[in-house]
Amino acid sequence: MNDFYQWLYDHYAAPRFNEEAFSLPYQLQKAEWLAFSKTLPTHERLLSFDLLNSMKHSWGAQSFAYGVQAGLSLALDIPPDGFISLEAL
Repeated sequence: MNDFYQWLYDHYAAPRFNEEAFSLPYQLQKAEWLAFSKTLPTHERLLSFDLLNSMKHSWGAQSFAYGVQAGLSLALDIPPDGFISLEAL
């Protein structure tokens, strides 16, 4: 991923990430996972939380980058035939 998008995510989106505002199914699955994780040995519990947090951060940053790209393309005046590359000129 582009370093600029990663920086934007780290400094703009990630601090505003609020899991409390997520849907009820997410909240229920999270509670179920937390209850299950208490049955795991400490080392496995820490590994699983590290993996989940790493995936959440990576997916969040990637989806944020796609959102920025989509927003920029919508903000531009897109010609009816789409974008024309410089090579085509």
